Amino acid sequence: MLHAYHKLSDIAPTLTASAVAIGNFDGCHLGHMALLQSMIHSANSHRLTPTVLTFYPHPVEVLNPSKKLERLTTASEKLSILESLGVERILVEEFNTRLASLSPEEFFIRYLREGLRAKSIHVGFNFRFGKHRAGDIHILERLCQASDIRLEVKEPVEISGMKVSSSVIRELILKGETLQAAQLLGRPYFLSGQVSHGAERGKPLGFPTANLHYSSEKVLPKNGVYATRVAWQKQSFPSVTNIGVRPTFNAAGLPVTVEVHLIDFNARLYDEFLQLEFFERIRDEIKFDSPDALKKQIEKDIAVVRKSKIFGVEP
Repeated sequence: MLHAYHKLSDIAPTLTASAVAIGNFDGCHLGHMALLQSMIHSANSHRLTPTVLTFYPHPVEVLNPSKKLERLTTASEKLSILESLGVERILVEEFNTRLASLSPEEFFIRYLREGLRAKSIHVGFNFRFGKHRAGDIHILERLCQASDIRLEVKEPVEISGMKVSSSVIRELILKGETLQAAQLLGRPYFLSGQVSHGAERGKPLGFPTANLHYSSEKVLPKNGVYATRVAWQKQSFPSVTNIGVRPTFNAAGLPVTVEVHLIDFNARLYDEFLQLEFFERIRDEIKFDSPDALKKQIEKDIAVVRKSKIFGVEP
């Protein structure tokens, strides 16, 4: 079971020696998983508690307040993935100007050597820490050696010639390249949230849709139509999803919506919680001359999904 803490002092009463992986872990992609698996292996081998030290908000948002960083995973989604991987303890430390002002040595002593009682530390090759990002893996190695702490630095993971990173995955999703993003994540990119009442434009066409109210923190794929899969009540349903402004019915300037049509499904989903996984981008969102023309295109979109690998396949 994963135990999450938001203050270092909260951990102290039950603190045990730790193997610690440090990072933001947005998306928990294949690079993160390699790092976490190494940490968990070390923890199991040396009877340590597998622990993650991460930060909220993202340091970029504190050090550059004008920058809004869209996330691959919400805080709760990240916790769920970390638990599934075998992490037993996570410290989600508030990143603020006080923490940012600590020297590399102060950070190491306060959070790692004394705070989490780290006996094994696991970081990525580009890890930086301390005031002005002055600490690098060479400084960390020196500090670990002086304290008899094992250090493992993970080199970048490459998939199909691309280095796996959260920033690369964000760019792929923003471009609508969700299949490539899934390769780097190790799973389909997903949005989750409750179904809210929409304009119900799809129902008269014979294709009722669920209007998904997703977290505004998350990266939204490029406008268009996607082959998707819905997870609901431990069941899985192939679906077609439109992201956009519904130009056939609406004037320009309206907010973007996520509308999902579940294939061969007729239950009511209002207020239900769904997880929506993205596979292939089928086409751009376009304005049709008539509702009947839109209906014919939706039939073609559904046919594409029926022929895809996701149709009839369990997650």
